[in-house]
Amino acid sequence: MNLKKIGLIAVTGVAAVTLAACGQDGANSDIVTMKGDTIRVSDLYKEAKQYPSTGTATLLQNMTFNKIFEKEFGKKVSEKDVNKEFDTQKTSLGSNFASALQQAGYTEASYKDSIRSQLLLKEVVTSKIKFTDAEYKAAFETYHPTVETYILPETTEDAAKKLVEDAKNDAGAFDKSAKEKKAEMKFDSSNAQIPEEVKTAAFKLKDGEVSAEPISVTNAQTGTKSFYVVKMIKNADKGTDWKKYKKELKQIITTNKQNDATFVNGIIASYLKDYNVKVKPTEFSNIFSSYEAAVTSSSSSSKSK
Repeated sequence: MNLKKIGLIAVTGVAAVTLAACGQDGANSDIVTMKGDTIRVSDLYKEAKQYPSTGTATLLQNMTFNKIFEKEFGKKVSEKDVNKEFDTQKTSLGSNFASALQQAGYTEASYKDSIRSQLLLKEVVTSKIKFTDAEYKAAFETYHPTVETYILPETTEDAAKKLVEDAKNDAGAFDKSAKEKKAEMKFDSSNAQIPEEVKTAAFKLKDGEVSAEPISVTNAQTGTKSFYVVKMIKNADKGTDWKKYKKELKQIITTNKQNDATFVNGIIASYLKDYNVKVKPTEFSNIFSSYEAAVTSSSSSSKSK
């Protein structure tokens, strides 16, 4: 199992640059300057020791973002927030946590630093989201409220088919077995832990109904298939009033925006401009180019509409 790496968005396609390139000018030489702060060669060396598996360009990007975002939103991210996310990740990985941490190139301290960086970025993005009625209505169109179900995964289709037959033949025994397996799940359409195929099939079921066939789900990373059987305990009708679900819809809008690379990169680019960020060595001159490109692309799209 891989550790969920939490860090700022890294620019892809940037040429690899070694620390040796900037060691020629001395430890106190400037690499990145910005309003009210500077990143020097010595700062970069220190960061590289803490994150030995991270590329130099990405280190400089993250150092720059952290300096800016700490000034803007540092007071909004507490140590308690960081520890809560850290504990969530640690619990989810269980006994694999230490080895996963090592494989990802983190110590517990550096992982917490990365968590803080991501939480800062979330604050940055959230501050720029405009929660209009149009946004809420768009999110409401595909939203399904929280349902109660039994979800039973199997590794083979035959085993899943047997579960379907068992449910048809003796609903009471099926329910008892599902409870013993702690298969009861409550979720809405925004739940990222439930496979999309399972959610889609579940929402179509009536109360007391079991999926007629096993639901096949292919793991995008490993290519392995799993098969799910779902029984609907209590479905939900969302009705027509989106305002009843304003809290849930706000979270959906926020998540969608946080996952929108163009939106996020555009925000970052605006901060780079506001802070007058300048990169001194020519070897690093393109490390922020993808953010600038995102703004250019967004502007072009807006003009063409």
